[in-house]
Amino acid sequence: MFRRWRRFRRGDGDALVVSLQPEEVQLLESLPDQLRSVIAGSDDDPARERLFPRAYLDPTAEAEERQWQEYVHPDLVEQRFDALTTLAESLGRAQVAGRDGEWREITLAPDEVQAWLGVLNDTRLVLGSRLGVTEEERVLDSDDPQAPAYAFYDWLTWVQGDLVEELLG
Repeated sequence: MFRRWRRFRRGDGDALVVSLQPEEVQLLESLPDQLRSVIAGSDDDPARERLFPRAYLDPTAEAEERQWQEYVHPDLVEQRFDALTTLAESLGRAQVAGRDGEWREITLAPDEVQAWLGVLNDTRLVLGSRLGVTEEERVLDSDDPQAPAYAFYDWLTWVQGDLVEELLG
């Protein structure tokens, strides 16, 4: 019987092993710098607002919102920066695998898995915000200038889905 190839699989103990093509590793390696600029960017950036939504939707709760921003927001920013660092460090441990060296494998500890989930989700939120992604089905021509960005968004969705599927087991 043929086993389906799986991007994520259980490793020793609580570890997960991820298998990626070299091009996929390069794509993931580009995420920390891109996300850092959004996280550290302007408060009026819609993509940043998507990452850090208001805690209080009631417009009369401005004082509570300011207090929340003062006390909680710095920790959220730090957690996101830490996740980006963790992703970058784990990608740096990629080992050549496969008969012809066509794969790169990385063993992820549980805290690294959580960082990957966060970074994948944050990247999808930012990109989805920039592209105006909605629940409606989209049809793009291959010559549409946004086609590569949508393809990247779909790939991120697929990778995140594979990771969640493995975790749910």
